[in-house]
Amino acid sequence: MHFLLSKIKRRSLLKLLWIVPFVPIYKYLTPKVKKDNYISVPLSSLPYKGAYLIKDKHTGIIKDDNGIKVFSISCTHLGCVLNVENDKFICPCHGSIFDLSGNVLKGPALKPLKQLEYKIEKENIIVYI
Repeated sequence: MHFLLSKIKRRSLLKLLWIVPFVPIYKYLTPKVKKDNYISVPLSSLPYKGAYLIKDKHTGIIKDDNGIKVFSISCTHLGCVLNVENDKFICPCHGSIFDLSGNVLKGPALKPLKQLEYKIEKENIIVYI
């Protein structure tokens, strides 16, 4: 009986040793829930055919005839926070220009702006950042 008990313990230990190296990877694969991973903006504050910028959250919300689009306003070149001038996103650091659909009009940026997920809830737009 003692032999069987020690064998079970040994097997359990071997299984545990096989699983343990994968435990740290698991925490990186699961989404982290933070209290500040979203922002809420009243729909009434969005300008029609313009951009509503939340610079400290690097977020731009566009409302036009086609609906609402939400972008990260971090330049895809080196991450500077974009400004809006004449219906374009403009990078103050290196001069990249994006249209209000997030497409690159002028480099050095090569990639379009990242679109962010959002939902409309009651009278607010909830943007996941």
